[in-house]
Amino acid sequence: MKQYLFILNILLISQLISQNIDYSNDIQPIFDNSCMPCHQGNNPSSGLDLSSYENVMAGGNSGAVVISGDYENSILWQEVESGSMPNNTANGPLGIPDLTLEEITLIENWILDHQCMTTLCEEGYECVLGNCICIDDLDNDEICDNNDNCPNNWNPNQIDSDNDGNGDECDPMPLSINEIKINKEIIKTITVLGKETQKQNGQTLIQIYEDGAIEKMHTIK
Repeated sequence: MKQYLFILNILLISQLISQNIDYSNDIQPIFDNSCMPCHQGNNPSSGLDLSSYENVMAGGNSGAVVISGDYENSILWQEVESGSMPNNTANGPLGIPDLTLEEITLIENWILDHQCMTTLCEEGYECVLGNCICIDDLDNDEICDNNDNCPNNWNPNQIDSDNDGNGDECDPMPLSINEIKINKEIIKTITVLGKETQKQNGQTLIQIYEDGAIEKMHTIK
């Protein structure tokens, strides 16, 4: 279930990449339809003029209303999310309704995405909603293909038990020979003549493991 939700989230982010939030086309129309005439002109309400991007970023009497990448602490988002803006006067005499959930979410995402204006992502990543997201990530594990030790297998932990550069999820032998020996249980040790014995120096012995594997070894005095 966690993997399904993660992949769904990646798909939503991928959709946002192809539909970048544009202030002029996506955000300003919301302010034009729901925040005028209170927030424009020579004496806008609370000193906040929402008639242009420059005026929005200049803030109002309380200072900045947009904190890039942090919508929850941005006064603009707090006001529209709580329903305080548009205010009762706008709702009543002017007949301006509160913003829809879709409009509030769009403003929220625009504030997150605004962080991308000052975010420099590594090669292979693209900034979306303030975070650097892989462009090429076939298995959707948030590890870019050029850094993924299993680019075709979902393995966000990048576990590589034998440190051979191939992750366990796509490594046909994820454990080294020594590790395999350590983890296997010896059920019998015999001599070359087939006699069961304990290890003794100077003998050639055959070890039989629980999985049926056999190993020949020679002990040194």
